Amino acid sequence: MESNALLFFSTLFGMVVSLGIAAYFFFVRSASPVETRLREINPRATEDAPQQNVSTVFVERVAKPIAQFVPAPSPRNLRRLRKRLIQAGYYNESAATVYRAIRLTSMLLLPAAVFFFLTVIMRKPMDSGTFGLTVVALCYGAFMPSFMLSRQITKRKSKITRSLPDALDLMVVCVEAGLGLNAALHRVGREMELVDRNLSEELAVTNREIRAGKPRDEALRNLGDRTGVDDVKSLVAMLVQTDRFGTSIADSLRVFADSMRTKRRQRAEEMVAKAAIKLIFPLLLFIFPALLIVLMGPALIRIYELFGFINQ
Repeated sequence: MESNALLFFSTLFGMVVSLGIAAYFFFVRSASPVETRLREINPRATEDAPQQNVSTVFVERVAKPIAQFVPAPSPRNLRRLRKRLIQAGYYNESAATVYRAIRLTSMLLLPAAVFFFLTVIMRKPMDSGTFGLTVVALCYGAFMPSFMLSRQITKRKSKITRSLPDALDLMVVCVEAGLGLNAALHRVGREMELVDRNLSEELAVTNREIRAGKPRDEALRNLGDRTGVDDVKSLVAMLVQTDRFGTSIADSLRVFADSMRTKRRQRAEEMVAKAAIKLIFPLLLFIFPALLIVLMGPALIRIYELFGFINQ
């Protein structure tokens, strides 16, 4: 067992050292010596020069070569993947390439690690059990990136949903103070940066699209598609309808903000009501057996002693 543990820790140490050396050559060593020297002499000399950040170096040197071994998805699947990545907060064009590289790496490394642990560390024979665990690890490695992406999308949607009523209240104040809808969106996006960065980024993207010349209704619909939140889609539909029919934006926003407040309070009450039901399973599985042992244990021991005395 000591030799197996020593082999395991030595292998783990070798993997860590290899990853450190690879990270050094990919990221640290890739900086230009000229730019490094100029930055040492005058830090302001390279402020305006285009620099290649760590994410760009990672995509160019690691993700793209790995993603070449994965079959290219169809245009429909690629659009669906990019939509999911945008809903998770990844706007970069190379996000799909990085995701494919991560998925392929997970499919290869996780089964290899499980197979190495079973055959080398545990010294198990090459039987059906080892093969079955390796296949399970392969399936888990294939579906784990998609599961993590779905979890991140759900978490981001919940954050945007919680912060939307506060943003609507700020928007009502801005519109009633005399700002237009575009200026109100810009102002609310700046103010919400400290509260919820996700909603602030989405509003900033919408403002950039409007400034670039895209029609406001189309930019607002893109906002609903990027977030994937039903409340944001309802807000977009309300703003587009208000802009089309020429009704008061302040009154519409005030009514919608009140409904969002009511809906958030109802969601909180629903979560409180569900908490009692969700506590039943931990009580039955963990707390109740321990309490039963503490309360009934001495009595059961006494009954066992009495019956043993009677039998004797």
